[in-house]
Amino acid sequence: MDNTIKRNKANARQIESWLLSQVAIIGGRNVAKAIGVDESQVSRWKVSWFPKISMLLSVLEYGVVDDDIARVSKQVALYLEENILTNVRKAKRPAATERQDQITLDF
Repeated sequence: MDNTIKRNKANARQIESWLLSQVAIIGGRNVAKAIGVDESQVSRWKVSWFPKISMLLSVLEYGVVDDDIARVSKQVALYLEENILTNVRKAKRPAATERQDQITLDF
């Protein structure tokens, strides 16, 4: 019995983590619009409702498949590559000392 409870809690944490990551990827505002509730309601659910639903899904033996985790990881990697890393990869402007259009003053 104790092993079952521990396993259910571990699975529930994994399911809750997946739910939270999905909301983060989609965005709380978009989730709220899709469901038809206020954005603040989704934020409150993260604290009160998600843990309960996660435990229920765990008890019903619904689990997060490794494929889902791999898919979410790929989505996050693509997002990072498209939105964050592209800014790092942009070529820097040359320093003022290297520019060809400098003005030289002779005294």
